[in-house]
Amino acid sequence: MLENSFIFLPSFGPTREKKLWKSGITTWDDFLSRFGSSPFHKDSCSIVARSKVALENLDSQHFGNILPSSETWRCFPHYKKVAYLDIETTGCCARDYITVIGIYDGSKTKSYVKGQNLSEFKEDIKKFDAVATFNGALFDLPFIRREMSISLPPIHIDLRFLLQSLDIRGGLKKIEEKFGMERQDDLKGLTGYDAVKMWREYKKKGSEEALDRLVRYNAADVCNLEVLLKWGYKEKRKRIGFDEINHCSSSGT
Repeated sequence: MLENSFIFLPSFGPTREKKLWKSGITTWDDFLSRFGSSPFHKDSCSIVARSKVALENLDSQHFGNILPSSETWRCFPHYKKVAYLDIETTGCCARDYITVIGIYDGSKTKSYVKGQNLSEFKEDIKKFDAVATFNGALFDLPFIRREMSISLPPIHIDLRFLLQSLDIRGGLKKIEEKFGMERQDDLKGLTGYDAVKMWREYKKKGSEEALDRLVRYNAADVCNLEVLLKWGYKEKRKRIGFDEINHCSSSGT
Protein backbone atom coordinates (compact mmCIF):
# COMPACT_ATOMS: atom_id res chain seq x y z
CA MET A 1 0.00 0.00 0.00
CA LEU A 2 2.90 2.38 0.61
CA GLU A 3 3.91 2.52 -3.05
CA ASN A 4 0.30 3.50 -3.84
CA SER A 5 0.18 6.24 -1.21
CA PHE A 6 0.24 9.99 -1.82
CA ILE A 7 -1.38 11.06 1.44
CA PHE A 8 1.94 12.44 2.69
CA LEU A 9 2.35 14.95 -0.14
CA PRO A 10 1.77 18.66 0.55
CA SER A 11 -1.90 19.65 0.42
CA PHE A 12 -2.98 16.02 -0.11
CA GLY A 13 -5.84 14.44 1.74
CA PRO A 14 -7.97 11.33 1.18
CA THR A 15 -10.17 13.00 -1.45
CA ARG A 16 -7.28 14.23 -3.57
CA GLU A 17 -5.44 10.93 -3.24
CA LYS A 18 -8.51 9.00 -4.38
CA LYS A 19 -8.97 11.37 -7.31
CA LEU A 20 -5.39 10.67 -8.34
CA TRP A 21 -5.99 6.92 -8.24
CA LYS A 22 -9.12 7.29 -10.35
CA SER A 23 -7.11 9.21 -12.96
CA GLY A 24 -4.92 6.13 -13.42
CA ILE A 25 -2.03 7.20 -11.19
CA THR A 26 -1.93 4.41 -8.65
CA THR A 27 1.80 4.01 -8.02
CA TRP A 28 4.81 6.20 -7.38
CA ASP A 29 6.19 5.22 -10.79
CA ASP A 30 2.95 6.42 -12.39
CA PHE A 31 3.28 9.73 -10.56
CA LEU A 32 6.91 10.28 -11.57
CA SER A 33 6.16 9.32 -15.16
CA ARG A 34 3.24 11.78 -15.37
CA PHE A 35 4.67 14.73 -13.45
CA GLY A 36 8.43 14.21 -13.43
CA SER A 37 9.09 16.89 -16.04
CA SER A 38 6.65 19.43 -14.59
CA PRO A 39 8.23 22.32 -12.64
CA PHE A 40 4.93 22.70 -10.75
CA HIS A 41 5.29 19.23 -9.25
CA LYS A 42 9.01 19.35 -8.55
CA ASP A 43 8.70 19.22 -4.76
CA SER A 44 6.13 16.43 -4.79
CA CYS A 45 8.19 14.38 -7.23
CA SER A 46 11.21 14.83 -4.99
CA ILE A 47 9.27 13.48 -2.00
CA VAL A 48 7.95 10.54 -4.01
CA ALA A 49 11.42 9.72 -5.33
CA ARG A 50 12.91 9.83 -1.82
CA SER A 51 10.08 7.64 -0.56
CA LYS A 52 10.74 5.11 -3.29
CA VAL A 53 14.39 4.85 -2.27
CA ALA A 54 13.42 4.68 1.41
CA LEU A 55 11.08 1.77 0.77
CA GLU A 56 13.70 -0.06 -1.27
CA ASN A 57 16.11 0.34 1.65
CA LEU A 58 13.42 -0.44 4.24
CA ASP A 59 14.09 2.91 5.88
CA SER A 60 11.34 2.99 8.49
CA GLN A 61 12.43 6.36 9.87
CA HIS A 62 11.48 8.08 6.62
CA PHE A 63 7.87 6.92 6.79
CA GLY A 64 7.69 7.45 10.52
CA ASN A 65 8.51 11.09 9.79
CA ILE A 66 6.28 11.82 6.79
CA LEU A 67 3.13 9.74 7.33
CA PRO A 68 0.29 11.17 9.40
CA SER A 69 -0.22 9.05 12.53
CA SER A 70 -3.63 7.97 11.20
CA GLU A 71 -2.02 6.51 8.08
CA THR A 72 0.87 4.44 9.47
CA TRP A 73 -1.20 1.28 8.90
CA ARG A 74 -0.07 1.50 5.28
CA CYS A 75 3.41 0.39 6.35
CA PHE A 76 2.21 -2.92 7.75
CA PRO A 77 2.91 -5.37 4.91
CA HIS A 78 6.24 -3.80 4.00
CA TYR A 79 7.84 -3.68 7.43
CA LYS A 80 7.56 -7.19 8.80
CA LYS A 81 9.56 -6.58 11.98
CA VAL A 82 6.56 -5.45 14.02
CA ALA A 83 6.57 -5.48 17.81
CA TYR A 84 3.02 -6.01 19.08
CA LEU A 85 3.40 -4.35 22.46
CA ASP A 86 1.49 -3.87 25.68
CA ILE A 87 2.52 -2.80 29.17
CA GLU A 88 1.18 -3.35 32.66
CA THR A 89 1.78 -0.77 35.39
CA THR A 90 1.03 -0.11 39.04
CA GLY A 91 -1.34 2.69 37.99
CA CYS A 92 -1.59 5.83 35.88
CA CYS A 93 0.03 8.46 38.10
CA ALA A 94 3.51 9.94 37.79
CA ARG A 95 4.71 7.86 40.76
CA ASP A 96 3.58 4.59 39.17
CA TYR A 97 5.91 2.30 37.27
CA ILE A 98 5.96 -0.45 34.63
CA THR A 99 5.61 -3.99 35.95
CA VAL A 100 5.48 -6.02 32.72
CA ILE A 101 6.14 -5.32 29.05
CA GLY A 102 4.99 -7.90 26.55
CA ILE A 103 6.14 -8.17 22.94
CA TYR A 104 4.85 -10.52 20.29
CA ASP A 105 6.92 -10.63 17.10
CA GLY A 106 4.49 -12.65 15.00
CA SER A 107 5.82 -16.03 16.10
CA LYS A 108 6.68 -15.86 19.78
CA THR A 109 6.01 -13.78 22.86
CA LYS A 110 8.59 -12.39 25.26
CA SER A 111 7.72 -10.90 28.63
CA TYR A 112 9.87 -8.35 30.45
CA VAL A 113 9.26 -8.26 34.17
CA LYS A 114 10.42 -5.62 36.61
CA GLY A 115 13.11 -6.98 38.91
CA GLN A 116 13.92 -9.80 36.49
CA ASN A 117 14.67 -8.91 32.87
CA LEU A 118 12.99 -5.55 32.21
CA SER A 119 16.31 -3.95 31.25
CA GLU A 120 16.58 -6.33 28.24
CA PHE A 121 13.68 -4.52 26.60
CA LYS A 122 15.89 -1.53 25.76
CA GLU A 123 18.12 -3.63 23.52
CA ASP A 124 15.48 -5.98 22.12
CA ILE A 125 13.15 -3.21 20.90
CA LYS A 126 15.92 -1.94 18.60
CA LYS A 127 15.37 -4.98 16.37
CA PHE A 128 11.97 -3.76 15.21
CA ASP A 129 10.93 -1.33 12.47
CA ALA A 130 7.44 -0.76 13.81
CA VAL A 131 5.40 -1.09 16.97
CA ALA A 132 1.69 -1.87 17.16
CA THR A 133 -0.36 -1.11 20.27
CA PHE A 134 -3.89 -0.52 21.48
CA ASN A 135 -4.07 3.04 22.81
CA GLY A 136 -0.29 3.10 23.00
CA ALA A 137 -0.08 6.67 21.71
CA LEU A 138 -1.78 7.89 24.88
CA PHE A 139 -0.53 5.37 27.43
CA ASP A 140 2.06 2.67 26.66
CA LEU A 141 4.61 4.59 24.62
CA PRO A 142 4.64 7.81 26.70
CA PHE A 143 4.97 5.66 29.85
CA ILE A 144 7.91 3.74 28.38
CA ARG A 145 9.67 6.89 27.19
CA ARG A 146 9.22 8.59 30.55
CA GLU A 147 10.44 5.68 32.62
CA MET A 148 13.12 4.20 30.40
CA SER A 149 14.36 7.16 28.31
CA ILE A 150 14.78 5.12 25.13
CA SER A 151 14.07 5.45 21.43
CA LEU A 152 11.23 3.34 20.09
CA PRO A 153 10.62 2.14 16.51
CA PRO A 154 9.83 5.11 14.23
CA ILE A 155 6.58 3.62 12.91
CA HIS A 156 3.73 3.31 15.39
CA ILE A 157 0.35 1.81 14.51
CA ASP A 158 -2.23 2.47 17.21
CA LEU A 159 -5.04 -0.02 16.73
CA ARG A 160 -7.45 1.86 18.94
CA PHE A 161 -7.67 4.67 16.40
CA LEU A 162 -7.33 2.47 13.32
CA LEU A 163 -10.32 0.41 14.46
CA GLN A 164 -12.28 3.51 15.42
CA SER A 165 -11.90 4.73 11.84
CA LEU A 166 -13.58 1.46 10.83
CA ASP A 167 -16.45 1.94 13.32
CA ILE A 168 -15.07 -0.61 15.79
CA ARG A 169 -15.12 1.00 19.22
CA GLY A 170 -14.66 0.03 22.82
CA GLY A 171 -11.86 -1.40 24.91
CA LEU A 172 -9.60 -4.17 23.67
CA LYS A 173 -11.44 -6.91 25.58
CA LYS A 174 -14.83 -5.93 24.12
CA ILE A 175 -13.36 -5.73 20.63
CA GLU A 176 -11.86 -9.19 21.05
CA GLU A 177 -15.32 -10.49 21.91
CA LYS A 178 -16.73 -8.94 18.73
CA PHE A 179 -14.12 -10.82 16.74
CA GLY A 180 -14.78 -14.09 18.54
CA MET A 181 -11.42 -14.20 20.29
CA GLU A 182 -11.31 -16.32 23.43
CA ARG A 183 -8.90 -16.19 26.33
CA GLN A 184 -7.94 -18.91 28.79
CA ASP A 185 -10.61 -19.46 31.43
CA ASP A 186 -8.64 -17.87 34.27
CA LEU A 187 -7.98 -14.76 32.13
CA LYS A 188 -11.55 -14.10 31.05
CA GLY A 189 -13.05 -10.92 32.44
CA LEU A 190 -9.76 -9.57 33.79
CA THR A 191 -9.09 -5.84 33.47
CA GLY A 192 -6.19 -3.48 33.90
CA TYR A 193 -7.09 -3.06 37.56
CA ASP A 194 -6.82 -6.82 38.01
CA ALA A 195 -3.33 -6.58 36.56
CA VAL A 196 -2.45 -4.05 39.26
CA LYS A 197 -3.83 -6.36 41.98
CA MET A 198 -1.93 -9.37 40.62
CA TRP A 199 1.32 -7.43 40.78
CA ARG A 200 0.57 -6.36 44.37
CA GLU A 201 -0.09 -9.96 45.33
CA TYR A 202 3.18 -11.02 43.78
CA LYS A 203 5.15 -8.30 45.56
CA LYS A 204 3.48 -8.60 48.97
CA LYS A 205 3.06 -12.38 49.16
CA GLY A 206 5.68 -13.59 46.70
CA SER A 207 2.93 -15.35 44.73
CA GLU A 208 4.48 -16.82 41.60
CA GLU A 209 0.99 -17.92 40.59
CA ALA A 210 -0.15 -14.27 40.54
CA LEU A 211 2.89 -13.26 38.49
CA ASP A 212 2.34 -16.10 36.02
CA ARG A 213 -1.27 -15.05 35.57
CA LEU A 214 -0.25 -11.42 35.07
CA VAL A 215 2.31 -12.36 32.43
CA ARG A 216 -0.21 -14.56 30.60
CA TYR A 217 -2.81 -11.80 30.77
CA ASN A 218 -0.35 -9.41 29.16
CA ALA A 219 0.70 -11.97 26.54
CA ALA A 220 -2.93 -12.48 25.50
CA ASP A 221 -3.17 -8.75 24.79
CA VAL A 222 -0.18 -8.63 22.48
CA CYS A 223 -0.95 -11.83 20.54
CA ASN A 224 -4.44 -10.64 19.65
CA LEU A 225 -3.14 -7.33 18.30
CA GLU A 226 -1.72 -9.06 15.23
CA VAL A 227 -5.11 -10.50 14.26
CA LEU A 228 -6.75 -7.10 14.65
CA LEU A 229 -4.07 -5.35 12.62
CA LYS A 230 -4.35 -7.80 9.74
CA TRP A 231 -8.11 -7.33 9.67
CA GLY A 232 -7.81 -3.56 10.00
CA TYR A 233 -5.30 -3.31 7.17
CA LYS A 234 -7.47 -5.24 4.72
CA GLU A 235 -10.64 -3.43 5.73
CA LYS A 236 -8.99 -0.02 5.54
CA ARG A 237 -7.85 -0.65 1.96
CA LYS A 238 -11.46 -1.41 1.04
CA ARG A 239 -12.88 1.59 2.88
CA ILE A 240 -10.58 4.13 1.25
CA GLY A 241 -11.56 2.75 -2.14
CA PHE A 242 -8.15 1.68 -3.36
CA ASP A 243 -8.90 -2.01 -3.91
CA GLU A 244 -11.94 -1.28 -6.07
CA ILE A 245 -10.16 1.38 -8.11
CA ASN A 246 -7.09 -0.82 -8.54
CA HIS A 247 -9.24 -3.79 -9.61
CA CYS A 248 -11.08 -1.73 -12.21
CA SER A 249 -7.80 -0.32 -13.49
CA SER A 250 -6.23 -3.79 -13.74
CA SER A 251 -9.25 -5.26 -15.51
CA GLY A 252 -9.43 -2.35 -17.93
CA THR A 253 -12.95 -1.32 -16.92
